[in-house]
Amino acid sequence: MSRILHILKENPAPETLSIVAKQAKASGQDLSVLLIQEAVRLQPDLPGKIYVLEDDARLRGVVSQFEAVNYSGMLDLILSSDSVVTW
Repeated sequence: MSRILHILKENPAPETLSIVAKQAKASGQDLSVLLIQEAVRLQPDLPGKIYVLEDDARLRGVVSQFEAVNYSGMLDLILSSDSVVTW
């Protein structure tokens, strides 16, 4: 199974979220999404696991429903993925 990480930095175009959702539904894909920078304000309804970078959320006063990770956790997500896509 291929592990894919999508990193969202800003408010993405609707097509971006559609692409991520289609990829998440594809068989054989273990997909995660990491929200950083301005994207921590998002509440995307996507299949797969969604994380938020805790320092970026805290700096913006955002309380997210998603699992928070620190910079070390972000590196773990990146290094454990077969593919990383940044939007």
